[in-house]
Amino acid sequence: MAGMINQLIDILGEQADRCGELLGLAKEKKDVIVSNNIEELQKITNLENMVISQNNRLERQRISLTADIAEVLGKRGQVMDIAALTECMEGQPQQEPLREAGNRLRGVISELKEANDLNNTLIQNALDYVEYSLNVIRTSDRISGPEYPANDKGEAYGAFDARK
Repeated sequence: MAGMINQLIDILGEQADRCGELLGLAKEKKDVIVSNNIEELQKITNLENMVISQNNRLERQRISLTADIAEVLGKRGQVMDIAALTECMEGQPQQEPLREAGNRLRGVISELKEANDLNNTLIQNALDYVEYSLNVIRTSDRISGPEYPANDKGEAYGAFDARK
């Protein structure tokens, strides 16, 4: 049992490390979004996807391991999260390291959520600005009339029409 708990502590530590990497990328992404650097944003997104894949693998291991631990504890079929498992380990030497690993992971995830929420707000603001700009262009086109040459049918080209 102690070996499984130590393995779980290691997995939680690795997950916290991967989430820490994601947090660093999210902070980089904020600067890239603000500077409107699409190429760099794509690179960061690709890196994030690789780290997320690694974290998903760790998550599957964690779920499998906690199910095994629950079975050893006679709690088969019950959800064993870190808090519940920590309570079951009262007085055992792995109790505090497990609690610390869980708290570390929760803390990093909380910071990551805040960074991602900020990035989502920045992206939404940028999209709103683009939509506003397009509406201004469309409105000014209707008010002043198109200043674009006519196509083969005698219809005026719009600002975003493609010529053939």
